[in-house]
Amino acid sequence: MITMNKLNECVSGDRFIIKYLDGPEEYKRHLRNLGFVPTIVINVLSIINNDMIVEVFDSKIAINCEMCDYIYGTILEKKIGKKKILSRFKR
Repeated sequence: MITMNKLNECVSGDRFIIKYLDGPEEYKRHLRNLGFVPTIVINVLSIINNDMIVEVFDSKIAINCEMCDYIYGTILEKKIGKKKILSRFKR
């Protein structure tokens, strides 16, 4: 069983695959224009005050915690301490 997570449940160093976008249509359109589309893998680079800097299509994008609540998907690699744990989900 694959669990669905919000993007804001990730920590720095995690890899996340987008499954779907939620929220008002204008938010979804804005996220799609930035490159947040289903099946894309995101790398979480850092988290500052619940806001994230992520890597999408080789571009670094800052996204606030409110917008992170509308991005759902699966964590591919979870960073715990200095180790990374791979998810059973295969792309």
